Amino acid sequence: MRTSAHELARPVVVGVDGSPETLPAIGWAVEYATSRSAPLRLVAAYQPPALEVGLMIARTGTSNGSSFTQACRHAEDAAGYVRSLQRTLQVETACVAKGASEVLLTEAQHAAVVVIGHRRLGRLHRGVSRSTGAATSTRASCPLIVVRERASRSLHGMRVIVGIDGPDSASAAEFAFSEARRLGAGLTAVHAWSLDVAGLSSLVDPTAGREDVEIRSRRLLSRVIDPISTVYPDVDVRKYVAPGSAPELLDKLSMNAMLLVVGSRGLNPVSALLFGSVSRTMITRAHCPLAVVHSTAEATAPARGVQPRDRERSPLG
Repeated sequence: MRTSAHELARPVVVGVDGSPETLPAIGWAVEYATSRSAPLRLVAAYQPPALEVGLMIARTGTSNGSSFTQACRHAEDAAGYVRSLQRTLQVETACVAKGASEVLLTEAQHAAVVVIGHRRLGRLHRGVSRSTGAATSTRASCPLIVVRERASRSLHGMRVIVGIDGPDSASAAEFAFSEARRLGAGLTAVHAWSLDVAGLSSLVDPTAGREDVEIRSRRLLSRVIDPISTVYPDVDVRKYVAPGSAPELLDKLSMNAMLLVVGSRGLNPVSALLFGSVSRTMITRAHCPLAVVHSTAEATAPARGVQPRDRERSPLG
């Protein structure tokens, strides 16, 4: 992702709520903002109870009550933590009386990236949780970074992993290349496939069907990655095509990754439930910081030589 002067002026936005899970997110954002010479904006959302609003308006003529005070304290505490990490970084705070997802979606319109923390959920909660990350990831107009865990600096050879499902993943791939260069890491582009997408040939001749879909998968991966890699010749690139479930594959690879990057087509909640969403799934499963990057109008156009069937049969996304 080539960085323009306009993009450098955009703030790195962090959603803060006073929870311990916010601290790794702030740490990631500080590092990112410093490396990009970008300002940092700490945003605390709050929704005061109706009774509190009524009482405060009756007493003072404003709706600022205990919820507002608590949100401001969270923002100021976060700013203090930022100063303990990086004293020269430009920091501003904001407290907004709206739901967290609504606030972050608004902030995303003018941000370089939006960064949030995420609690580790159990298997049961993964299926029923409607987290801020999941709600925001499907609609954010800039990359959303979900930092549940920080990558260990003691491990060597860690890479940036990007999931590719076709031309729609071009924006995610470009962001992944940019981050790999920034972090001084290699990049591994991953595409998962299954015989379910091999067509009728897999029923007649499973071996031939497997070879056919694997060949097409490798071509698809190259068509997305190769044009971008020419812009980042200093980034070591590896391509990995494997059978199986995309979430399962990315889950395993994220165990030893600096960053996992996936694209998002902006599925609504009903579509995500029916057809699945890798980005929403990985928010609760990734073992490293996760970047969810929406496809742009430019990136969604089919790359030269990519056949429609390649796009239709891609299981990642």
